[in-house]
Amino acid sequence: MPTERQRTATELGLPASGQALLLIGGPALGALLGYFLPRVAKRIAALRWAPMKGPFQLISSWEGHWVAFALGALGLVVGLLFAFAAVESTLRITVTDAGLRLRKDEAVHEIERPDVEAVFLDGKRLVILDRESRHLLRDTSEASAATIEHAFTAHGYPWRAADPYADLYRRWVPETPDLPGLVNALLKAREAALGKKAHDDAVELRGEVEKSGFTVRDEGHRQYWRPLVRS
Repeated sequence: MPTERQRTATELGLPASGQALLLIGGPALGALLGYFLPRVAKRIAALRWAPMKGPFQLISSWEGHWVAFALGALGLVVGLLFAFAAVESTLRITVTDAGLRLRKDEAVHEIERPDVEAVFLDGKRLVILDRESRHLLRDTSEASAATIEHAFTAHGYPWRAADPYADLYRRWVPETPDLPGLVNALLKAREAALGKKAHDDAVELRGEVEKSGFTVRDEGHRQYWRPLVRS
């Protein structure tokens, strides 16, 4: 018969206070900006030179008290939409004894408990490695470090205080002689993706690197590689 701990799932994600700040503060800020936009537009339109002067001149030409209220209402709606989008874009994890359910934006990914070999934090990034030290997850979590650690240890996951393979990483430079040509090419493409802030491409390219027996982590735009390690 399952225990209480086995029946209970733990949810990790943006704390309730953070969600409230976004869902209340975002619309409120949008409403304020919209309400005061006509006054700002008139000041900018009166300048001899200003960027995007045309739209400000258009707004300043609108007459009546309704303009400020209409733009305030529009700002409230836009702020609410941005707030919901921001909440949805954060990583949410359901932790159970049997496995993990990861949700971000519209993507959902599941990881079974036997596949997890190590879980740790690298700054704000939550890292989950499999039995060959491949990255099952390396992404930012908005939950506190203590909350994350408690959730995983409570459900029996192998929590680590730090990356157990940190000493194996080496700085990547183009045409590293210790790496196969394919891996060097993949890391070069990944460097370009990081420069463009193309997160999804960088994650996909890490997966391709790991198929060749290596893995990679980032510090800013710098890449560090190591060979995969079988547990």
